[in-house]
Amino acid sequence: MGKKRVWLDCDPGHDDAMAIILAAYGNPDIPSINRFREYGDSRGIDLIGVSTVCGNQTVEKTTDNALRMLNLIDRNDVPVYRGADKPLTRPKRNCPEIHGESGLDGPDIPAATRGAQPTPAVVAMAEALLSGDPADKPTLVATGALTNVALLFSVYPEVIHRLDELVIMGGAYQGLGNTGPTSEFNIQCDPEAAHIVFEAGLKNLVMVPLEVTHTVLVTPEIRNKYFKGSRFRLLLDELMHFFEESYKKVFGFEKGPPLHDPVAVFYVMLPAMFKTKRMRVDIDCGQLCAGTTVCDHYGMSGKEPNVTVCTKVDVDTFWKTMAETVAEADKVSPINSK
Repeated sequence: MGKKRVWLDCDPGHDDAMAIILAAYGNPDIPSINRFREYGDSRGIDLIGVSTVCGNQTVEKTTDNALRMLNLIDRNDVPVYRGADKPLTRPKRNCPEIHGESGLDGPDIPAATRGAQPTPAVVAMAEALLSGDPADKPTLVATGALTNVALLFSVYPEVIHRLDELVIMGGAYQGLGNTGPTSEFNIQCDPEAAHIVFEAGLKNLVMVPLEVTHTVLVTPEIRNKYFKGSRFRLLLDELMHFFEESYKKVFGFEKGPPLHDPVAVFYVMLPAMFKTKRMRVDIDCGQLCAGTTVCDHYGMSGKEPNVTVCTKVDVDTFWKTMAETVAEADKVSPINSK
């Protein structure tokens, strides 16, 4: 198969930064994609746009970070649009304890050479996702709070049936959260938005939860193997080192931090590398457990399944694919020539 048209909605964020690299250079010619063509669903990515949302940091900072990362990997051709600066109804929350005051603390990432596009993110998303051959259905990947996506579906409901799939990084299917007792950060930031998205009637809604992303660790072995050498790779290593120290301090992760967001992008590229289960997932919008993804493993609710929940990923293949895209970005990164 060729390239899949993909829009990335994100809140960079150290792991979002790596998701941008994977989406920007996950082309159909890299060895990982070619290796699995026998499965029939291996595919590269045509990154058609990036939107930002408040989450890991303020939307001003996440927008700047997206622009910096695309500039760092020589993909200034990808348009960036600033999205929602707060949740639909709740106070905004950010995560400086993990991502620092800039959202990408650690190295000094060169400033972007351009700004975000003036069009509101939701309008730009609709225009891009509704355009093109009706038979060529695009994919939306969301690695932050679902505020932009909920607004998109509310204002442009025709997008819901135009999408091939929506793949989100978020939630927890076994009930252990990371920023609440049972809730994961992206969903907890805006549970009302998540409720709108999960109830939208999408044909293909895929959830890549914490239980899966917590198996994809940036271990010292991974850092030594893939993030050493050029200035570009060393910058990524500094990013991962800051991320490692944050996760060690806040969550007690000793083997390395989990690289959450790129796993959702990887699903788009090689879905055969995942084990999944169809189930009903509802969003708790109460106060005690707001943002909990209530997963009906055994069909006890009597409701129709609405989500494909990932339960396992081939970690070795993920890292091979991630490494191949880092190598592609390394070839063209302008920081290497300074």
